Amino acid sequence: MDLQTAKRIAMAMEDEAAALVPPENVGDQTQLKTAHLLGCADDQLKWSGRTTVTLLGDVDAEAMIDVIAAAWEQKDGVVVERRSTRQGAPRVDMTGTQGDFYSASIWAPGTELKITSFSPCFQLEEGQHPSDAF
Repeated sequence: MDLQTAKRIAMAMEDEAAALVPPENVGDQTQLKTAHLLGCADDQLKWSGRTTVTLLGDVDAEAMIDVIAAAWEQKDGVVVERRSTRQGAPRVDMTGTQGDFYSASIWAPGTELKITSFSPCFQLEEGQHPSDAF
């Protein structure tokens, strides 16, 4: 797998989770387009990203995380775990089949949904340097 494929997979999973928020509850949505790479197994790397959805109106944080968890549980071969943030807010994590990892949690006392991603592992192509932002 190459960097661009891994990045596309991670960003698509972020988009998919963000799309589960009812449109009337979305004030703003921002997605990181570039990030630095992190280490992965077997001297490979992974791309890390994040999408933040600013929430509007009366949002049931627990129910929103439950909807995302239920969608992720429909994927083959993944491991989904419901948790809480250190602040006690609802969170769900998903480990994918290619070493990828995703997390969705409610932040800023119920006003933000943060979806983080760590792409599948990949090898850099010739001429790419791991300290560059991609």
